[in-house]
Formats: sequence, C-alpha cells, structure tokens
Amino acid sequence: MRTPAMSKSEARQLEMGVLTACRSGDYRALTPESREVCVRMFRNQGWEIPSDLAPQEPVREELTLWKGIEIFLNYPEIRQSAEKDRYVMCFTHLVEHFGKDRPLKGMWVPHIKEYMILRSSAGVSPSQVNREKGTLSKTFQVLTELQYLETNPCRLIKNLSQKSEERQVYLSFADVTLIADHCPAWFQSIIWIAYYTGMRRGEIIGLTRQQVKLGQRMIYLRPEATKERQWKRVPVHKDLVPILEETLRVSSLNSDKVFLIQNKHGLRPPTLEGIKNPWPRALEAIEAEMKEAAEGKEVNPWPNRPRFHDLRHTWKTNARRSKMDTEIREAILGHAERGKSVTERYGRISDQELLNAIDGMTFDHGETEIWVRKDPQQTRDQNVIKPPRTKKKAVLAHDLSL
Repeated sequence: MRTPAMSKSEARQLEMGVLTACRSGDYRALTPESREVCVRMFRNQGWEIPSDLAPQEPVREELTLWKGIEIFLNYPEIRQSAEKDRYVMCFTHLVEHFGKDRPLKGMWVPHIKEYMILRSSAGVSPSQVNREKGTLSKTFQVLTELQYLETNPCRLIKNLSQKSEERQVYLSFADVTLIADHCPAWFQSIIWIAYYTGMRRGEIIGLTRQQVKLGQRMIYLRPEATKERQWKRVPVHKDLVPILEETLRVSSLNSDKVFLIQNKHGLRPPTLEGIKNPWPRALEAIEAEMKEAAEGKEVNPWPNRPRFHDLRHTWKTNARRSKMDTEIREAILGHAERGKSVTERYGRISDQELLNAIDGMTFDHGETEIWVRKDPQQTRDQNVIKPPRTKKKAVLAHDLSL
C-alpha cells in the first residue's frame, strides 16, 4: 500500500504499528498516519471496520469549502507534498468564486462546469483551469476517503482541451542571456540551472544543499521532488559549476534550500508562485528598452513571448542537436521509464555516463524559434504582465498556508 512515509524506516514503523494493532485487536494506539493506512487496508479488502477505527460519531456540522480545504491541506500525504503551494494558489481562485461557507455536499457538476467556463472566459489558460479543477477533485477524493463525502463530482467532468497551448520553442543562448541580465541576481542562477539541466521550476526551487554534490557534479532528486515520483540524477555541466558555487555561498539558518531570495525582510526560500514575476518583468523591460531605442515605435523582439518552461524544451533540443544518446537524454529529463519495456528498464546508466553526456553537450544551436498553435496576438495578450494580486487574494493565500 502507498503510505505517506518519507523513508523506509518510517514505512517500517507504519507497518509494525498496523501489524501490532491487527494482531492484538486494539487500534487505539495507532498514530493518525498509521490509522489512515489501516482504515484504507480494511476498505480495500472489504472487511468490516473495527469500532476503534470507525469514526466515533458522525460529522454533525455542515462541511464547508473552507473546512474541507483545511482537512485536505492537513492530510498526511498532502501536508508533505511538494505541490502544496500550488494547491494553495488554486484554492484562492476557488474560494473567491464559491465563498468560504459554500457547502461541499451541494456542489455538483453544473456548478463546477460554470466555474470552469467563467475562468476560461476571463482569459485563464485551459491548463490553469484544469489544474484548479484537479485540485478541487483531489480535495473531494481525500474527503471521500475520510468518509466526509460520498462522491467526487469532478470525476464526471472532462478537462478542457489544451491543444491550443501546444508550443514548439527554442531559445538562443543570446536571448537567454539577455533575459537573465534583466532579472534580479537571485533569479539569474535559477534561469541558468534550468538552461543547463532541463530541470522543472518546482524541482529547482525545492533543491536542498544535501541534494547538490558539486564534488561529483551531480544533483540527486528524491521521488517526492519529481513529477514522475521517481529517483532522478541530473549531471552538472562544467559551465554551471561556478554558478552553483556562487549560489551556495549564501546560506540561511532557517532553511537548507539552495536558492534564497534576499531583500529587506532577510533571506527566505522562494515559492512556485513567488518566482513567476521576474521572467515576465524582464521581458517587459527588454521591450521597453527596444521601443525607446526605436524612438517610440512598437518593437516585437519575439513573435510570441518566451516562457520560463521553454528553457526545458530548449535543453532537450540542445541535447538532441548535440547527438546525446536518447536514453540518457530522457533519463536526465525524467522521462526514462515512460513507454519502456521491462527488458529496457533493467539497463542501468552510471553517473559517469551521465557526466560524459553532459560534457559533450553544447548550448548554442541557432536563433530563437517560437511556434504556437493559437493566434500570435492572442498569445501575446495572454502573456501581458498581470496586475499585482489584490489584498483580498494575498490575505486569502496567507490564510490557506495551514
């Protein structure tokens, strides 16, 4: 069974707790985590749940959206999830629309569909709307497991099509340098690690000092830190070593994270939402400078604005154009196990093979190319910098950080 354990020792403790309780018939001493695992085991097997495990009394108060969110964010699996900050940001939009006191039992398919339509008509991308619906669905799933609710209406609703968001992008080294030069110093190192490794934004800001082994020129990511929920090794290119050395010189007593924001409030690790602004602001600054140089004429340096995630696509293109072995390339990106046969999975790629591959990679293979399926003007309009969050949304997000 899948458990919220973060290590083998924690998993063994959960296992021993459940085994001891089952053998003795006394479930009162179980921890909240082992209790949840034990209840799930009984339900999966179709066994009658013992009275010590069953809820002592039914929930009397009406379950509201706000209370459901609180239960969800404190659920063991969610509390330790790397996606928790993203869930919180999705909840700010959901609460703004439905209200804190909206009863969850009365929320059904038409209400959720209406929310998705309104968000889409407001110019929100299909992927973001699907992400918010997915967050609500996961909340219903947890509450159903805990017997607060009986059904998950989100499962009856199809996701919005994301074909209009398909992109094929390659960013030149010169353009990446230009954008990085217009970003704060703390964000520049995040750009370069994405450019030289192909890592996702969430994987980068979640890096701890223990995961970066500069002596071995290797970054080790635990399963909970990756989208694929698998171990991943990322080799460090020689050009990236001095950038990481400079970044690691700044440390905080309150955090072991590699990347820290330094401002008047001191040092703090960035969040997924907190690092979204520097990139579009840099693009705005570049366009403003070009417009001024052109004496007020509209200047469009890119047919469509590049995004931070495009650095990952650029890395893959650079790797392919550098003739990197396909299996090694996919292993570094984190797609190594997708679509592979059992026989192929037995092949072990050594650290030295990864280092040889990254050392043989070059990073300047042409000019910037940005291709999107939707109308370029529409894409440009959607990429315009959004105004700062209102005080109401900011307070709401703070309240949700339970």
